[in-house]
Amino acid sequence: MLLSLITIHPVPGEESKVIDVLDSIQGLIAANADCQGCLFPAMVGPGKSICYMERWRTREALDRHLRSPLYCRVLEAMELSRTPPTVEFYEIIGIGGLELIESVRLHPMDKTLHGRT
Repeated sequence: MLLSLITIHPVPGEESKVIDVLDSIQGLIAANADCQGCLFPAMVGPGKSICYMERWRTREALDRHLRSPLYCRVLEAMELSRTPPTVEFYEIIGIGGLELIESVRLHPMDKTLHGRT
């Protein structure tokens, strides 16, 4: 799985424009069979940032998306940032959910359970 995290720092007064752009594409991106999630928990208000996240099944799917006309809308939202947006891509090799929390809490000193050395 690949994770894209973009943090946009809107120009004061432009927050709603960023949210409108991201809101207009969120459903379209999430409808892609290779997209495993698309969301943006907006932190609206003066000086607040907007974090936009996408999860992709494969690198090839992410690459196709980055070349797509739809991604131009993401770039449009990024252009409304008062400072350069933070753009990060992560390749997730292993993930856990509640079972990870349970394992760590039940065996806090056993590093082998958690893939750590």
